Amino acid sequence: NKDGHGPAWANSLFEDNAEYGYGMALGARQLKARIARLMEENMEKVAPATKDAFAAWLESKDDGLKTREVSNNVITALENESNPVKDEILNLQQYLVKKSVWIFGGDGWAYDIGYGGLDHVLASGEDVNVLVMDTEVYSNTGGQSSKATPTAAVAKFAASGKKIRKKDLGMMMMSYGYVYVAQVSMGANKNHYHKVIQEAEAYPG
Repeated sequence: NKDGHGPAWANSLFEDNAEYGYGMALGARQLKARIARLMEENMEKVAPATKDAFAAWLESKDDGLKTREVSNNVITALENESNPVKDEILNLQQYLVKKSVWIFGGDGWAYDIGYGGLDHVLASGEDVNVLVMDTEVYSNTGGQSSKATPTAAVAKFAASGKKIRKKDLGMMMMSYGYVYVAQVSMGANKNHYHKVIQEAEAYPG
């Protein structure tokens, strides 16, 4: 929008989708940590209003909704500030609001060619979100069966039906014990889908 707020999109190679999003999340986290360090180091060197704005941001910097409000307060306070830290933080102001990082991909990527990277990223505990669009077939290359294709399904190069059962990616990720996992059907229950998206975003991992 006019304030520069909204979604930003980037594409990666088919097989490194998870690592690509992971790198973006790490970069945003490091820049946010730099802002936090600048605030902590200058807490006693700024005006009282700026100090209060810094304290409020540091308290809620990992809350997506709250950082929108407190970030505006930080920017307003800094505009009246004379401390050199003003320019450093304002140059990084796009990282004041917590970023919501989403990695999108199909089952050909998530279950097969990109599974190794996806597994590493989800096991890392980094605060990223993944949405796998499980079409149960390689949709991008003409319909070959993937590990997400269910038993007996007919597909290109599986004309007599797939002989083995579908890989259970959700169950595998749940086995870690610290990964939020949900299975949804966008068309069947939109309310459930929206609730799951909100819960995934709120989950710190």
